[in-house]
Amino acid sequence: MKLRWSVRKLIEFTLRSGDIDGGVLSHRRALEGIRLHQKLQDAYPPRFESEVDISTVLFKDGTEILLEGRMDGIDREGGEIDEIKSTTATKEELDAHPNALHWAQLKCYGYLYCKNEEKDEVRLRLRYIRVEDEAVFTYTEVFQKSDLERFVFDVIDRYWEIQKRLDAFSETEIASMRALRFPYPRFRPGQRETSVAVYQRIREKGALLIQAPTGIGKTLATLFPAIKAVGEDIAGAVFYATGRSTQKDLAFQTLRLLEENGLATKSVELVAREKACLNDTTDCRPEACPYAKGHYDRLIEGIIDIYERENIFDAHTIRTYSETHRLCPFEFGLDLSNFARVLVGDYNYIFHPKSFLERLMEDRKRTRKTALLIDEAHNLCDRGRDMYSGKLNVEDFDGIDYPTARLKRLATAVQEKLEAETQAENRAFTSLPKTLTIQIENLIDELASYFAAVKGEPDETLTELYFMLLDWQNLLSYYDADDFTFFVPRRGALALLCLDAKQVLAERRRRFLSAIYFSATLKPFDYHAHCLGAGDDAAKYAAPSPFDPAHLLILHPPEISVKYKDRVRSLDAVSEYLRILSESKTGNYIHFFPSYAYKDMVAEKNKDWEDAMHDQTPGMTERERRAFIQRFFAESPVHGYCVMGGVFSEGVDLPDTALTGASVLTLALPTISPERELLRRQFYEKGYNGFDYAYTYPGLIKVVQAAGRIIRTETDRGVLLLLDRRFSDPAIRALLPDHWHIRSVSSPAEMQSAIDTFWRNQ
Repeated sequence: MKLRWSVRKLIEFTLRSGDIDGGVLSHRRALEGIRLHQKLQDAYPPRFESEVDISTVLFKDGTEILLEGRMDGIDREGGEIDEIKSTTATKEELDAHPNALHWAQLKCYGYLYCKNEEKDEVRLRLRYIRVEDEAVFTYTEVFQKSDLERFVFDVIDRYWEIQKRLDAFSETEIASMRALRFPYPRFRPGQRETSVAVYQRIREKGALLIQAPTGIGKTLATLFPAIKAVGEDIAGAVFYATGRSTQKDLAFQTLRLLEENGLATKSVELVAREKACLNDTTDCRPEACPYAKGHYDRLIEGIIDIYERENIFDAHTIRTYSETHRLCPFEFGLDLSNFARVLVGDYNYIFHPKSFLERLMEDRKRTRKTALLIDEAHNLCDRGRDMYSGKLNVEDFDGIDYPTARLKRLATAVQEKLEAETQAENRAFTSLPKTLTIQIENLIDELASYFAAVKGEPDETLTELYFMLLDWQNLLSYYDADDFTFFVPRRGALALLCLDAKQVLAERRRRFLSAIYFSATLKPFDYHAHCLGAGDDAAKYAAPSPFDPAHLLILHPPEISVKYKDRVRSLDAVSEYLRILSESKTGNYIHFFPSYAYKDMVAEKNKDWEDAMHDQTPGMTERERRAFIQRFFAESPVHGYCVMGGVFSEGVDLPDTALTGASVLTLALPTISPERELLRRQFYEKGYNGFDYAYTYPGLIKVVQAAGRIIRTETDRGVLLLLDRRFSDPAIRALLPDHWHIRSVSSPAEMQSAIDTFWRNQ
């Protein structure tokens, strides 16, 4: 067996102790580290090389270990290795409390160097640069190879207890993957073809877009072949990325199903810090959180315990073991991701410019062996643009008690310049005034110096301003005039808008072995391949619907217009059509609207006859959302009034009697706005149909997703009512699913007759 270990991860895992430091100072140090490293590296004399990879092969109990890392700097001629760390400590504090982890990392590099270069000794230099004043403190020591060798193997011995468990389980794991069979007697129509396409594309190390209609079982059709690919050593791991918690639940239901059928693998659910937290408030300082206090002293014991007892590390399981071992569940889950073959988490962990999973994304060798599965991939088009967009507001600088005169002066300068540049609303431009950029950088530097010197945690409003400015600067590093623009949405607000996320999403995608994008709505393929950054050579596959089209009656009264200007005039007719749909057969229905305002208008009108209204409200909590859905299983009749594109129009299963029918009002085209118009013009200038890219395609995706709630299983039957004259347009019809057979009705009475006939024949 051959192992590959990172020096930094090995040291951090085996030698870390004490508390999690989740205060502002720890976050600031991490953000400042790159800049300070670069500053010292730029000052290296010519004989020094910077950012040098180093590795060597070691053996432990007959096992080959490739130990590797990256040195900040090395002088090969002088036999000296340099390691740089940022700090907020004074020289006296560093002298009194040397950082064992920093020296341990440097010692490992020293040993690798001595072994590779056949040297008996090496000079190790550890340099600290203080954030407050950029003072540099240097510590130098000469070490013998023999001493370094003993140290390195002592560290390896510490980790070996966990590695033995990993090795023992790995044989069982791979054998179970190879032996794994499909968990049902037969595939659903299109499901086997989908699985074969996924497996083949992973083997080819390419990207694949799959349109998998509702009911095909796409979660199983993608996870099953990806896991088989791991078993055949085609891939090393799987990351299942999704944008909704309901989809994560489905992924773990599928993993449990495969486990019941012989799969033995470790999987982990990655949960946002706020959702994972065991405290009433998310305060990660050790003095405020008992789980942060001493976390690293208990971490290895907790990992060994959960690893020996569980295979599926979902949020509930991680929470349970976190309580038992008094560990931070968020950090515990992140550490467990190092030991899992299957990772399940939000898109952010892969694509976000700041919130990505560093343990995975910074380990390029690991990602190059990881198959990326992207569920409900159509959502990533807008999510991707949002991730790389940001905004500064003049009022963000108000109400802050600046602790020094210099901070107040610098902040005022930024605020005044920002206000001067945002007087003209709806203005777009391609470059920022250099003065504003310099002023923001100066304010960031001064805030960093203040935080380094202050004792304790600074004022919360001041830290929020600091991180907001850092986020802004981070986004600017991705700026490209072909894909981004600056925009003034209102006076006093400056936005950086990502209009086309193709390049930034593609950069993340290229780090992986393969990327599989799947959804019930991925047509037009060319549109999604572009917006998702899937690449020009991405393969495409459209699976057929597994259900008989006759199971869904689709009705369309072509005379009804629900355009914004016609909504008051057509309100009576709309209400009547909804009444007939809801009362034609006792059961549960959902009416999908393009906005809360239109939903509320129709709901108010429908009070004349409606006695089963179940209304979606803005800002519902996750508990309220679950209760909303549960009512469809517990009661009848229930008439849901919901918005398209919301949590109830996608990723929700309402099989059998939980849902009898649905209506979709309008094409759900995004509201015309200056921002949307910028998007339209951007794609037009790139040679695409800008209106379709900005309006038509996003709207129809919402329509098809909402309609997909009706038929979820082979035994389901239901009725779909389309209310918008534009559904008669041949260009629109061409974009709707091939298996949709739409019947026009000229009156409520004709619709009633069609529905009665449909149900009599079922």
